[in-house]
Amino acid sequence: MLPDTGEGTPRTPRSPRSPRAPRAIALLAALLCAGCAGAAGAPGAGGGEPAASPPPAPEPLDRIAAALGCSPEVTVDAQEVREGACAVGAQAFRLATFSTAEGRAAWLSESRQYGGTYLVGERWIITAPSADALTPARSLLGGTLDSAPAHTHTDTHTHGAG
Repeated sequence: MLPDTGEGTPRTPRSPRSPRAPRAIALLAALLCAGCAGAAGAPGAGGGEPAASPPPAPEPLDRIAAALGCSPEVTVDAQEVREGACAVGAQAFRLATFSTAEGRAAWLSESRQYGGTYLVGERWIITAPSADALTPARSLLGGTLDSAPAHTHTDTHTHGAG
C-alpha cells in the first residue's frame, strides 16, 4: 500500500537512486537556463529590443549516433533537450542535444557529479565509459573530451545522543 499524503491521494515512493533523477534534474536546469536567457530580450523587459532569432537547430541525434556507428533510441524529446542512448558491442553511449549552449553547460554541470567521460560539442554531448570509446566520434564531429571522477558517498555522520 502506498503512503497516504493526507490529501486523499496516495504518494508513490521514489528511490533516491532512480536512474531518471539525473535526467530530470538536467531537464529542469535546461528549462531554467532557457527561461533566464530569453527574459532579457523579451518585449516589455526594459530593453526595448526585439527578441533575437532562435539559434540554429542542434546537431541531430541520428548524425551523432552515426559517428559512433549506432542508431539512437530517443529517451527525452523536448524543445530544450533531446536525449538518446545506443550501443556498439559492449560500449554504451548516452547522447544529448540542446537548444542552447547554456542548456548544455547546465546539463554537463549536473551530470559531472555522477562521473563519466564526455565528448562535448557546441550544443551536444556524448557520454561513454572511456575516452577511447569516444575517439571515432571525436575524429568525425570534433568536440572536447571532459571527464569527471565518479562520486562516492561515505557516511561519516554518527547518530545518537552526544
